[in-house]
Amino acid sequence: MEINDIAIFMELYRNRSITKTAELLNYTQSNVSTRLMKLEKEFNGTFFLRTRSGLKILPDGERFYQYAVIMEDTLKNLYQEFQTESQEIRVGSTQLLSRLYFPWLYEKNSHFTMHTDAVKKLNRNFNSQIYDIIITHMAQSPETGIFQIQYPEVLLWTASSSLEMNPEEVLPVIVSRDKLCPLRHLTLQTLSQGKSELSLIEVDTLDLLITLLSSNRAIALLPEKLIKQERRLKVLPSLSPVTLPVYGYCRNKTEADILNQLFQKT
Repeated sequence: MEINDIAIFMELYRNRSITKTAELLNYTQSNVSTRLMKLEKEFNGTFFLRTRSGLKILPDGERFYQYAVIMEDTLKNLYQEFQTESQEIRVGSTQLLSRLYFPWLYEKNSHFTMHTDAVKKLNRNFNSQIYDIIITHMAQSPETGIFQIQYPEVLLWTASSSLEMNPEEVLPVIVSRDKLCPLRHLTLQTLSQGKSELSLIEVDTLDLLITLLSSNRAIALLPEKLIKQERRLKVLPSLSPVTLPVYGYCRNKTEADILNQLFQKT
């Protein structure tokens, strides 16, 4: 048994869905199914009954759950016990938000360690106490004792600074390939309201998005802070700005104060 198998089992127990568990833990469905089958084989039991409406917990699964809860709590306590000896504050964020907020943390002092991850992995690592703080566009459901700091971020339509707009031209839109990306979702939602027939260019990284945007006839929805950092880009005033919340999550007052300062001063 691997440590991650406990997290997989617990999410399966809570959600009764292989699909949702795979999404939450950033695994493939086949990987979740394989880990579950290996776990059942190792402990000589069948934990779930697979039905059309989802997973149904079986007696072996209930028995295993009692021990899995203890193991999950023990792992959290283990991380907390050894991490309290360190003065480092571990901060996780997405590619986009790390570009906006990590420079301030770096300039502030040297006791931050900064990590970039996908949204689902950020949440998982925060719940496992691998990260002390996470900064994300995706709202979570904080547990008791978790601080949630919310900040409204202005998003503007932007294009290459050399682009000469033709009022009748319909330009392609560059978005993240990640289907869970809130900026992608907001972009598509805004465009669908305008009933525009636009083509999409999907990219995997923020750097590639900016490179393509600055050298091609295309547009994208990006944070105002990022556009100000990029001389290669300009705002399209003919398109209305939108607002998207940024969320910061942490576990104590000191870290909450850091998040408040970060959002106010960057």
